[in-house]
Amino acid sequence: MPRSVDGGYRLEEIYATVKIFGQAGMEEVRALVDTGATFTKLPRSLGERLGLKARRKVEVRLSDQRVVERGLCFAEAELEGIRDLVPVALGGDDEAPLVGYTALEILGFKVDPITGKLERTRRIEY
Repeated sequence: MPRSVDGGYRLEEIYATVKIFGQAGMEEVRALVDTGATFTKLPRSLGERLGLKARRKVEVRLSDQRVVERGLCFAEAELEGIRDLVPVALGGDDEAPLVGYTALEILGFKVDPITGKLERTRRIEY
């Protein structure tokens, strides 16, 4: 992993192949793993192809601080052989897929900040 100018590590973008299952089928997508995003996000047209239906609207804050409304649905997602139901926001067709932190937690993964790779994690219960 490359070092930044100040000697610390800088995390590269991490991508994962995720399978998304809907009533109309399954698609495998390459998605940015975004630990700063609450929800997994798919382009609306992909959600429609899979038969995903928004259950409600949610407001989300984007990295540029704008607040936008998204349709929120649930879909089965599979990451590295682990499959479960996760919340999915339907974004614009010009927006790339991403895996948010709720899906990572539900599926039992975290990002190793040193290697920049996904790794299995134990659930926490206090």
